[in-house]
Amino acid sequence: MKKLIPLLLPLLFAACAPMSPKLPSDNQVAPAFRHPEAGALILMLPPETETEDMQAGVGILKEELHRQLSAAGYRVAILDQTSYDTIWAQEIAEVGGIYDGATGELRRPQFVQALGHLVQRVSSETKATLVMRPHLVLRPAELSGASAVWDGQQRRSNVSGAGDSSFHHDGTTLGLSVGLRMFASSGEFVMSTHGGVSLPYKLNLHTNRNEVRTDLFTESREMADGVSLALSPLLQK
Repeated sequence: MKKLIPLLLPLLFAACAPMSPKLPSDNQVAPAFRHPEAGALILMLPPETETEDMQAGVGILKEELHRQLSAAGYRVAILDQTSYDTIWAQEIAEVGGIYDGATGELRRPQFVQALGHLVQRVSSETKATLVMRPHLVLRPAELSGASAVWDGQQRRSNVSGAGDSSFHHDGTTLGLSVGLRMFASSGEFVMSTHGGVSLPYKLNLHTNRNEVRTDLFTESREMADGVSLALSPLLQK
């Protein structure tokens, strides 16, 4: 698995008003989706991460998803990693593999088929109404003034080496987000959402580079905000 690496960031000094955060335009909800009844069981697959550094946030992500879904009146179960790995390997073998042997590229039809079968299987065994596949991912964020905006979130930029607290800059960076893909017990896709969590980089003005934050997952409120944003299309009835 790859790791977060520092990014070069071009700087433009400007005084700009902060943008109003909006939910991401690439959120998707199937037209036929119906919200689960109160008390329905939602099964969570083991969260996946885009980089090694994000593994430290997996426990917090699971806790927040469980807490917020339970508070909304749902029952929540989490499939353990060993069971998931075993079932997933079996479903991949059943479709003849999900990667092209010659190019290494993902065979998307086979991947979708294997994932659908996995969802059907675990739903049948657990009686889950909805299966959720959580991710921690890096997503584009727009820098404007002293803040960055992405996936319904706005966070103040992290800067070191700035003697003036009114430092402003424009451009783009990467924000950390919760990504959720949800499936009906039939295996059909019903929803894909994202919610901004935090900015994983701190701008070092002495080196003009973005450095990975050492305190990335020490503030649990950030993860709670991201989970809330990602769940909002599901929980807003």
